[in-house]
This record gives sequence, C-alpha cells and structure tokens, in this order.
Amino acid sequence: MNAPHVGLILALTVNGLAVSSYPDMAAVSRTAEGYGFDSVWLCDHFLTVSPDDYVMDAGITGEAGQGGEQGQSGRPRTLPLLECWTALTALARDTTRLRLGTSVLCNSYRHPSVLAKMAATLDVISEGRLDLGLGAGWFEREFDAYGIPFPPVRDRVSALAESLQVMRAVWTEPNPTYAGDFYTLNGAVCDPPPVQRPHPPLWIGGEGDRVQRIAARSAQGLNVRWWSPQQVTQRRGFLAQACESVGRDPDTLRLSVTLLLAPTGSAEDEARIRAEFASIPPSGLITGSPDSCLERIREYQDRGVDHFLFTIPHVVKSDHLHTIGRDIIPVLK
Repeated sequence: MNAPHVGLILALTVNGLAVSSYPDMAAVSRTAEGYGFDSVWLCDHFLTVSPDDYVMDAGITGEAGQGGEQGQSGRPRTLPLLECWTALTALARDTTRLRLGTSVLCNSYRHPSVLAKMAATLDVISEGRLDLGLGAGWFEREFDAYGIPFPPVRDRVSALAESLQVMRAVWTEPNPTYAGDFYTLNGAVCDPPPVQRPHPPLWIGGEGDRVQRIAARSAQGLNVRWWSPQQVTQRRGFLAQACESVGRDPDTLRLSVTLLLAPTGSAEDEARIRAEFASIPPSGLITGSPDSCLERIREYQDRGVDHFLFTIPHVVKSDHLHTIGRDIIPVLK
C-alpha cells in the first residue's frame, strides 16, 4: 500500500475548525511541515458558523439555519476568518515544502480569467506548490452579506464547468480566446505562466452528480466531505462511468476525503469532541486512540483513497496535531 497524501485544513467555516490569526496559521503550518504533512489547505469563506448550523447551511441535510447572530447553540455565529488567497500567498513564503491548497475556492467570487492569473502568480511565488480546488458555492448567507449575486444551483454548476475551460485556456494557450454562456476571453495572456505544467492540479469539491461529472471531465481530483468508507465504495461505479463516458481512465481521477481527525486517549475527550461537532455526520469524525484512528484511515485506503484532508479541532491549543505527528503520520508514511 502506497503512502497516502496527508493534508491539513487550516480553516473551515465551522467555529472550532478555523485558525483565526496569521501568526498561529504560520506556526501550525511549520509544525505540520516538520511532522511530515504534505499540504495545508484553506477554505474560501468570509464568515464562520456555529457547529450546530453548519450542516444545514452547507446543504448536507435540512434547511438553512435560522439561528441569528448567536446560532442554534447560543455560541457566536461568526469568528475571525482570514481571506483564503491572501493567506495562502503569505504561507508560500513561511513554508518550504508543503503544498498549498484551496478547499475550495468559490467560483462565483472571482472571474476565472483573473483567478487563473492569480493562481499562476502564486505557483511562481511558491515554486510550483499550488493545488487549486474549486466549487460551485453554497453559502447563500455569505453571498447575501457581501452583496454577491446567488444564481440558481444549475447556473452555478454550469458556470463552474465553464470556469475550468477558461482557466485552462489562460494557462496553456498563447492567445487565449473563449466564448461561453457565462464567460468570454479575448487575448487573456498569462505571463509568466504557472511553474507546474501544463497547469496546477485542479480539484473539484462537491457531492452532487453534475459536479462529479465535471470533475471526471476536467479535473485531476475530486474532494468529498465526511464520507464513510462505505460511501466511497458505493460511489466508485458512478465515478468510473463518468470517467469512461469522456474517454478517461477512472484510475486517473484521484479521490480525496475531508475528515475531522482528533486522536485522544480519553473517552471523556472523545465524547466531548463528538458532542461539540455533532452536526457533522458521524461518518466524518475519526476520533479515539491513535490505533483506532489508524484503523479507520486504513479502511479508506483499502477502498482506493490515497488523499486525505484532515481538519483538527482547536488545532492551535489542542494536542491533536502533535499526537498525529508522533503516532499516526510515521505509521502511514
């Protein structure tokens, strides 16, 4: 079994899963780098939400939360959250080996031609360490708060598909042109081009059929949130068919899973973690002893998952990162 790629998510929209200050973010990244993590990732959001409201807002289940400023739990709905792209650029200078990923950029927040130029610049600055994750966008409350139009989901997904074509044209064509339903180009030259050729790896985030077909057609990888090993197995056939329908070898589409990882030797701590993040599906939580966490990770590996993005509760203050670095990563690697 090959060693998996192990990434650390530094910011999700859920309170308790986002590093709020840049000095902390840089310190955690350097610690992760020293322990052998392969990458760090940031979400592309401007607001956080309470754990109780996350699943409803994210569309995993139920209707959008109506908790107001305090959220369903009484905890504050929003805490400080650094802008993804700016923070990643800083991390390019404050780390040396880690790949730098977006999990995921909201397609609606930047024109894809501008994003392609930004990505090329960061790839140059980081000497070829960028992984570009994209999604159609889901956080309607955030769109409304920032005055950004929130089209129907069909249009958001269709625009995402066009964006991948636009960015690839900007990165690979000497005189890029494009005319689609949502975007146009007329000579959007990208100089300097990305260091990685033909372009930085593209990851698509999402669980829907259309989004995953887009990944099969146009991306190097697909990231899903909180899936169990059984869900991975059940979805393999669909993904294989999606790849084959566009003449692609299914083995070339990498599958990444986002999971909460919190090893602990205390049953009391495990219960507290599960209670605090109870609105994340239980399938997405890996907690317990390091050995039990490793056993769960191997279940995913046995189903062909070789790319993990772990989010760690209260990573700045907790011991979870150090336990993972000492007791889990050396075994995986």
